[in-house]
Amino acid sequence: MKVIIPGSYDPVTVGHLQVIRRAAKEFDEVYAVIFTNPSKSYTFSLDDRTRMLMLATEELDNVLVSNSAGLVIDYMREHNIDKIVKGYRTESDLPWEREQAEWNLAHGGYDTELWRCEEELASVSSTRVREALAAGDVDEARKLLDPKVYEYVTSRLSGR
Repeated sequence: MKVIIPGSYDPVTVGHLQVIRRAAKEFDEVYAVIFTNPSKSYTFSLDDRTRMLMLATEELDNVLVSNSAGLVIDYMREHNIDKIVKGYRTESDLPWEREQAEWNLAHGGYDTELWRCEEELASVSSTRVREALAAGDVDEARKLLDPKVYEYVTSRLSGR
């Protein structure tokens, strides 16, 4: 079975990676796809986000990294993907995730599996990473990122 894990991945965190790794164990093919919204601004460029996601998943043979400016359901149709997998951190995230899942089912016929993250990752978010980096709190950012992603991010920010 093929599944998609859509996200903005700005940047990809250890929370995202928990979901991707679990999916890689449970499904034949996993598409980790960066979706962009033209009305939204991102801290990292699409190229940077793609590179970070590739670095973080390079040891997972059945994970394919891609990006799209379209709708998740359109991407799924184009690539014959069967199901959506999404992670959520807390119960307060569920209404939004369920609303998206219902829309994708109603408009595309695609089911969504919602996976609760492990308790120790409930506070991990891309926003928290960006805030830590902006504040110069490298220790905090290091805890929230895969080591390869952390090295990439810090090298980009230092201008190397």
